[in-house]
Amino acid sequence: MEFLLPQMKEILGDTYGVIVYQEQVMEIAKALAGFTLGEADLLRKAMGKKDDVLMERQKAHFLEGAKGNGISEAKAAAIFDLMAQLAGTDSTSPTARRTRCWRTRPRFSRRITPWSISAP
Repeated sequence: MEFLLPQMKEILGDTYGVIVYQEQVMEIAKALAGFTLGEADLLRKAMGKKDDVLMERQKAHFLEGAKGNGISEAKAAAIFDLMAQLAGTDSTSPTARRTRCWRTRPRFSRRITPWSISAP
């Protein structure tokens, strides 16, 4: 399995590289952009409430922090966009988790169907 950055392997290893939980968003923000726990929680809330204005501010802060950690802006923006996809679904629903896993699955695993993925 390939990850966009090696730092993401520890965070997303249990979910096979798929961002499933809001806590994973917080951990990614802390590891890649140097967010504090409070800043990461603010990012999680912005994504949960789908607040576009706050999301844009958080994205700028994320990109700045990632740049400070030696991550290219293009890669940081791609990771932020992946995290923002979490905001579009209800994370508590097992069906939503299965669907998200199916949509963001590695393309080499075509044998998996949305209903063969068990909810954690």
